Amino acid sequence: MLSRCPYAHAADIQPDPCADYLALKEAPAVHKDEVLGVWFITGAEEVAELIRHPSLSSAWPERGRTVLHDSAAVGETGGRTSDTVRRWFMFNDGARHKALRGLVAPLFSAGRLARLRPFVEEQADALLGVRSGVVDVMADLAVPLSSRVICRVLGLPAEIAPRLEVWSHDIAALLVSDYLPEVSRRGHLALGEIQDAVDAALGDPGIPPDSALALLRRAQEEDGVDEADITAVASLVVYAGFETTSTFIGKAVRSVLHADAWRELRTGGSVTAVEELLRFDTSVRQIARVATEPIAVDGQRIEAGDLVLLMLGAANRDPSAFADPEHLRLDRKIKKHLAFGYGQHYCLGAGLARMEVQILLERMSARWQDVKLVAPPTTRLHFGIPVLERLELEVS
Repeated sequence: MLSRCPYAHAADIQPDPCADYLALKEAPAVHKDEVLGVWFITGAEEVAELIRHPSLSSAWPERGRTVLHDSAAVGETGGRTSDTVRRWFMFNDGARHKALRGLVAPLFSAGRLARLRPFVEEQADALLGVRSGVVDVMADLAVPLSSRVICRVLGLPAEIAPRLEVWSHDIAALLVSDYLPEVSRRGHLALGEIQDAVDAALGDPGIPPDSALALLRRAQEEDGVDEADITAVASLVVYAGFETTSTFIGKAVRSVLHADAWRELRTGGSVTAVEELLRFDTSVRQIARVATEPIAVDGQRIEAGDLVLLMLGAANRDPSAFADPEHLRLDRKIKKHLAFGYGQHYCLGAGLARMEVQILLERMSARWQDVKLVAPPTTRLHFGIPVLERLELEVS
C-alpha cells in the first residue's frame, strides 16, 4: 500500500504534494464519512458517472449541508455561502445554468483565445524579463500573470489586478468554511469589493467593447438580465479564472521539480506535458454535488439530500484509468482526465488556463537551463484552504 510519493526521497521536497491523494486512495472508491455525513467518490469511473448524474445537483450552496453547518446554524434562512455565490452558474442546474453560462461562453471560444494569446505572451515575457538568481514562482510569475489576464478578459482596470489574490483566497475559504464567522465576514467583504469594482467599470464609457463586462452590460440592457446576475458572473470569472490558474502554475512547477523532470520539460512538448501535470496534481481537487433522489453506486446507496464530494484529484490517480499513476510522465498520452470536470459543467475557462500555463512553462524552460529549489515550497492554511504561498527557485 502506497504511503508516500515515489519521488519523495529523490527530490527531498516537503510537503509531499501527493500525500492527500495517496491517503484517499486507501479508502473504497465510494465511501461515506459518518462523522460529517458526506460521501467521498475517488474512483475515476465512479466520478465520471456521478459528475453527469441527473439526480446530483450542482446547487450545493443552496441545498448542501454538513453537521458543521447545522451546529453553527449556517444558512437557516436561505442557503450557505452568499446570495452572489448561489447565483454563480456553476452552482445552478438546467435552463438557468445554460443561460448564464451562455452569456460569457463566447469569451472563451477558440477565436477569442487566439486573439488574447499575444497579450498573455507579452505579459509572460515581461514578468520573466532577464531574471536570474532567486525567483518566486508564485509572487513573481503565477499571481501577476493570472490576475492581469483575468482583468484583461473582464475589462477591469489593470490596477485592480493586485487585489485579486486576496479576494480569491477569501472566497475560496467561504466555499468550504462558511460556518466560521470570520470566514463569512471576509468572504462577503471580498464579494462586495468585487461588486464595487465591477460597478465602477460598467459605468465607464471607455470599457473595452470585447470585454466580458461590456458583453454583460449589453445583456443587461438588451435582454433584461438581472443586475445581481451580472455581478455574480463577474465575481465567478474573477475567482475561478484567477485562483485555479495561478494555483496550477505553481503546482505544475512544483511537480516538475518534485519528479526531477526539468530536463524532460525542456526537451518535450508543453501541450502534452500540461495535460499530464493537470492529471498529476489537479488544481481543483474536488467538486460538490447534492443528491435530489436516491442513487445506487458501487453497492452503496446515496440518499436524497446527501452531500457528495467528487474527488477529481484522487480520480486522476486511479490505476484503473492511468498506468503507474503515481509517476509523472510528461510524455504520457492522455485521452481524458478529470482536472476540468466533465459533462455540461466542464470548466468554461479550460482553454484559457491551458494557454497560460503552456506559454509560461515554454518560456521558463527555454530561458532557464538549470533550476533548483532554494527551500521547500511553503504552503499555508487560509481558514482550512491550503495555499501554495512561496515557491522560490534559483535559476540560471
